[in-house]
Amino acid sequence: MKTQLIGLTVLASLVLGITAAHAAPPTTELKVKGKLSVPTCTVISPDAGVYDLGKISASQVKSGTAVTALTPMTKSWVATCDAETYLNLTPTDNRRDSRSDVSSALYFGLGNINNTGKIGFYTVEMKNAKVDGLSSLVFYKNGSAGAFTTVSSANFQQGYMFGWAETTTTQKAGKIFTADMVVSPTLAGTTTMGGPVTENANIDGSITMQFAFGI
Repeated sequence: MKTQLIGLTVLASLVLGITAAHAAPPTTELKVKGKLSVPTCTVISPDAGVYDLGKISASQVKSGTAVTALTPMTKSWVATCDAETYLNLTPTDNRRDSRSDVSSALYFGLGNINNTGKIGFYTVEMKNAKVDGLSSLVFYKNGSAGAFTTVSSANFQQGYMFGWAETTTTQKAGKIFTADMVVSPTLAGTTTMGGPVTENANIDGSITMQFAFGI
């Protein structure tokens, strides 16, 4: 009887050993999740984007073709995005035909006076650029295929792209983009205006800034 019990005990041990050898190893799952989405950016334009020069006396308009440079005006612009992205903008002059001086692509029109006379022109300088609170270079390029050029500040040009840059070859990504936009207006002379200023006339410069973003 004792021998039989020993034999059964050994047999039971062998069966358990075989079962353990064929058991599946433990597993778990590693997951990588996220979402591909298009960033949403909001541009905060100071004073609704209006640079109000106030009431300018007609006595400041010089005779002939002499021009009068007015005091530049600076406003800070902010763009906030819900995800890290690049940001750039392209300015389009909505008063291009009213430029009193067409010798430079940097000049934008101020509207008309005396029917077809031209009030003057202005420039817009982008400076003090920052991304997420850190100083940034400014880049510009002539359309999507133009050379990528970086500077500390840049004057807007019709059809050019401008934005925030990390290096001389790459844009700078972030969520909060800021820059000062400095408007420097110049009044044309009476000849270019089509005669003296004899009644109130509205200065009517307008630029559409088309923003684009994406990594």
